Amino acid sequence: MKNTSDLPSNTDTPGYTSLLQAQDLFLQAPIGIIRTTVDGRILEVNSAFVQMLGYRNLADFSQQRESNIAAIYEDPVLRQKLIEKLSQEESPRPLESRWRRKDGSLFFCRLHGRKSLNSDGSVHYFECFVEDISAQKAMENALVAGREKYRSIFENTGTATIIIENDTTISLANHGFTNLTGYSKDDIEGKMSWTAFIALREDLEKMLLYHKNRREETEPPPIEYEFVLKDKTGKHKAVFLRVDMISGTDCSVASLLDITSLKRTQRDLRQSESRLSGIMEAFDGYVYVCSPDRDLLYTNRKIKDVLPVNHFTAPCHKSIFNLESTCSWCPDKKVFNGETAHYEFQNPHDSRWYYGVSSPVFEEEDSIASMQTVLIDIHQRKIEEMVLKRHQTYLHKENLRLRHTMQDRYKFGSIIGKSQAMQKVYELVLRAAATEANVILYGESGTGKELVAKAIHSMSDRAPHPFIAVNCSAIPADLMESEFFGYCKGAFTGAAADKPGYFSQANRGTLFLDELGEITEAMQVKLLRVLEGNGYIPIGGSQTHFPDVRIISATNREARSMLEQGSMREDFFYRIHILPITLPPLRERIDDIPLLIEHFLKQYGNDSSPQLLTGQELDMMLQHRWPGNVRELENTIQRFLNLNILEFSRTFTDSSIEQPPASDFQTEPDLDLRHASRIFERNHIVEALQHHRWNRSAAAKALGIQRKTLYLKMKELEIGQ
Repeated sequence: MKNTSDLPSNTDTPGYTSLLQAQDLFLQAPIGIIRTTVDGRILEVNSAFVQMLGYRNLADFSQQRESNIAAIYEDPVLRQKLIEKLSQEESPRPLESRWRRKDGSLFFCRLHGRKSLNSDGSVHYFECFVEDISAQKAMENALVAGREKYRSIFENTGTATIIIENDTTISLANHGFTNLTGYSKDDIEGKMSWTAFIALREDLEKMLLYHKNRREETEPPPIEYEFVLKDKTGKHKAVFLRVDMISGTDCSVASLLDITSLKRTQRDLRQSESRLSGIMEAFDGYVYVCSPDRDLLYTNRKIKDVLPVNHFTAPCHKSIFNLESTCSWCPDKKVFNGETAHYEFQNPHDSRWYYGVSSPVFEEEDSIASMQTVLIDIHQRKIEEMVLKRHQTYLHKENLRLRHTMQDRYKFGSIIGKSQAMQKVYELVLRAAATEANVILYGESGTGKELVAKAIHSMSDRAPHPFIAVNCSAIPADLMESEFFGYCKGAFTGAAADKPGYFSQANRGTLFLDELGEITEAMQVKLLRVLEGNGYIPIGGSQTHFPDVRIISATNREARSMLEQGSMREDFFYRIHILPITLPPLRERIDDIPLLIEHFLKQYGNDSSPQLLTGQELDMMLQHRWPGNVRELENTIQRFLNLNILEFSRTFTDSSIEQPPASDFQTEPDLDLRHASRIFERNHIVEALQHHRWNRSAAAKALGIQRKTLYLKMKELEIGQ
C-alpha cells in the first residue's frame, strides 16, 4: 500500500533524481518501514513490512487491514509511549512490543522511530523501522534453558546470525552465516573472532568501540549499521548488521544481511543519475518535472538560469511561463492518464513558439507520480513555416481567382471591359483581393470605382461579411464623427437609442470611402487612430472598440496633390495609400464601348422587342469624349431606350477636358417647359461648380443654397455621377 499524495512533502523540495533514489532505497530496504501521522493514520509502508505481518503484498494489506497503526499493537498504550519518547528525545532507544499478524498471531518486534518536522517545528510525520525479533526472543530463552534445545530455532532465523562472546569470539554461527562467509561451523564456532571477517580498518576500529560500549553501557552504540565483510576467498561483501545484547549475559547476538546487490544497484543508480544529470544540463532546451498539483520538482540548468531564485515556491505555470492560471496548452489530463503528449504552443509571455513533449513518470504498481516536460524553442522555424504557409495560401487564392476569371476576361464581376487597360486593372484587383492591405482607387467620376471596390471585397476572404459604401461628400463635417463611430443613448439631445457607426457596421468586412478628399483634417486624425489599431470610442461612450475593417478609398483627384496643398495629412495619406489602382477613363478604352452598350441595352431594354443602335449612332458613340465616363454612357442608353433619342450629356467632372461653357448649352425648340427648366438648372449649377473649381461648399454659397441641397440637386440632375 502506498499513496504518495497522502504523504506530506518535505519543506525543502528535493531534486527529481534524488526523489527517485530515495524511493528506490525505501522499496528495497531489508527491514520493515512504516510512516504514520501523529494520530496513527498509516501513510506509507514498504514490502518488507507487509510481509512481516503475513500479507502477500501491499494491495492485500490495504484491503484487509484498518488504516490506523493502533489496530496492530497488542497493547495500544505502547504506541502512545513510543510517540511520547519520540516527541521528547532526539534519538530515543528502541522500544520492544508485540504486534498482531494477519492470522491473529502475535510476534515480538523492535521499533526504532524518528520524527520528521515541518519548517515551523511541528511534527510532519513519524517514521518507524520495524524488526521481527521473535526469533531473537526465542533464541534468548533457548540460551537460558539450554543452547542445544533451541539450536533449530537459531538455525532457522532466516538471516545469517552469530553469538558473540565478550572476547569477540563467535560461539555460535548458523547455516546462513556459513553460507555468507564460506567457512564451516567447525572453522568458526569457538575458534574465530568476528574481527577476522572485517575487511576495512576503519570498520574494525569503529566496531570494536561499539563492542566495548555495548557491554559497558557508557554510551549506547547504534544497533544497526553497515560494514564490508571479507569471506573465505577474500571477496568483499556489503553487509547490513543488526546487533544487540542478550539479556542477562555479556554475549551479543548479531544478524547479518548481504546487501551487495543493493549497493550495486545504488552505485548504478548514482552513475545513471550522473549521466542523466550531465545530459540534462548540457541539453539545449528546457526540462522540468511537476507534480499533479503543478508543484515544480525538478528543472535543468537552462531553466534555472532564466528563473528567479525562489522559482520552486510557485506553480509551474507561474514560475516558468509567468501565467496566473493553468497553461491553455497543458496536457496534464492526458499525461496523468498514462499517455505521452506532443504539442506546439506560443508562450504569451515572450511570444515565442515552442515544441513540447510531456510524458508520465511512473512509480511502483504503475501509478503516475509526476509529469516530465521537454521544451524546444522552434520560434524561427515556426515563423518561416507561417510565412511559407501564408505565401502558399496567397498563391492558391490567386490561382483560383485567375482560373475563375480567365474564362471570361471581358467581364470581371460587374465590371465590363476587354481593353488592355482594363486587363491591367483586373490583375491589380486580383492581387488586392489576395491581401488585407488598404487600397485607394483613382479615377474620374463615373469610371466605376465602387464596382471595383465591390469586386475586391467579393473576391477576398472578407466576402461573407458586410461591404459598407460611404459617400464622404454627402456627410456634413459636423456629423462625420457620429456617422463613422456611432453614438450612445443620451449622448446628446435626440439620441434616444444607441446608433452603430460605419466601422461597427463593417466589422470583419470592408469599408469603402468614396470622395476621400472631402474628409476634413480633423476627421483624418480620428480615422488615423483607428487605422493604426488604437480603436475608437463612440460619442457618449466610455469603452474603446477595435474594429476589424479593411479600408478601400476612392477619389477623383490625385492624393499627392491634396497632400501638397495641405488638404490631406501626410500620415493619413501613407495609411490609405498602400495599394493604388488607377481606373482609366472611358475615352482611353474605346474598345470597351460596344461591350458596354450591349450590356446596358440588355439591362434596361425590353427582351421581347430589343432596340438596337444604327451604324451612324454607334459611330457617334465611339467618337464622343465621354466626360462622364461609364455613368454618362449608361444614362445616354437609358435616355435612348426611353425617348428613342441619342442625346449626349454635356456636363462633365474633369475640368481638364475642354468643353463648351455651360452658358452655351441650348434647349430644343419643341422641348416642354419641365425638361427645359431641368436643363437650365443643371447648366446653371455646372457653371457655378466650374467657376469655383468644383468646390461644393463655395458653389452652394454662391447659389444661395445649403451644401446638402446642392448635393441633392447634383444627384437629381445627374451632375458628377
